[in-house]
Amino acid sequence: MDDERLRAARARLMVRRLAPSFLYNPAYRVNMVDFGIPIRAEAADERPTIRFHVPQKLSRTQLERAGIEAVPRQIGEFVTDVIEGAYVPHIWNWWYPPQPPTGGARARHDPMRGGISISVARDYSAGTLGGLVRDRATGELMILSNWHVLAAERWVAAGLPICQPGRLDGGMPYDIVATTTRHAMRQKIDAAVATLTGDRSLVNNQLNIGSVTGVALPRLGMRITKSGRTTGVTEGIITGVEGQTRLWYGSMQRTIEHVMTIVPTPGKREVSAGGDSGSWWLDADTYAAVGLHFAGSDDPEQALAIDMLSVLDALNVEIVTERTSVTDRRRPEAAVREAWQAVEREMLETLAR
Repeated sequence: MDDERLRAARARLMVRRLAPSFLYNPAYRVNMVDFGIPIRAEAADERPTIRFHVPQKLSRTQLERAGIEAVPRQIGEFVTDVIEGAYVPHIWNWWYPPQPPTGGARARHDPMRGGISISVARDYSAGTLGGLVRDRATGELMILSNWHVLAAERWVAAGLPICQPGRLDGGMPYDIVATTTRHAMRQKIDAAVATLTGDRSLVNNQLNIGSVTGVALPRLGMRITKSGRTTGVTEGIITGVEGQTRLWYGSMQRTIEHVMTIVPTPGKREVSAGGDSGSWWLDADTYAAVGLHFAGSDDPEQALAIDMLSVLDALNVEIVTERTSVTDRRRPEAAVREAWQAVEREMLETLAR
């Protein structure tokens, strides 16, 4: 393992160990800790580092007046950075006016595909249908989206009817296309799957993008794209990985792990918005899935997604593709998982010396 990979491995491990002590200490007002690209103006070292996300950046004087602890300027070998972002789950809720079907992502689709409107049938909300997956144990075909799109209740485990389009986009009880099967919130992952009823088919296609080719690991600086119910096709750049964040889901506060941070590509102003929850972020070059969108911040404009490999493993499903991966960047899911586990083992062995 070269020096930079070893440094990144140490930072990732440090994020995992430190994050809870900052996220759950009200003195710091930190809402996420990750490993990523620094944005501090005075940075002499531009290498990726440990980053602390806060709702609002304040001066030392302002922090003292508000009784807020400043995060450490340096932790071990890492000069830390502070990132501004007030993150919220990206569901389109009942307090917005209902939107009648207008075509595009908010319309009724047959066959269905990723990037279109969906919701629990009894809730006046709308999120995004992520895409097509298969249960590894039974082979059943399922929809993969967020927990707060396909369940959204603490005690719900299975059986909720799902309609397409979502209720806020004109969906009706006769538009039921699936039922919630299981979720991964207990594993600190905002994701869920719903088994298709068979009334309408779901194809491997992202609206206005194309077919998903497989799964890939997120990388800092990777250019990615997604198709969402509200903002349609947008492009972004991954600036942070391996994050842990603490979000409010209504009256519940939950910790979500394996989070990546995404900013708009140069020249673009919007990367995501409410209603895009459940979208799949794809490598812009290969269309391999790298993340499941679930939250964001408007000022500054940023999106949060969960590492897709962690999502698939937590739910015990696999992405349904139409062709076999043929290059290293489109490796089959099992090979990607093995490569990541090898890096983890090497990291732990090196740090134990």
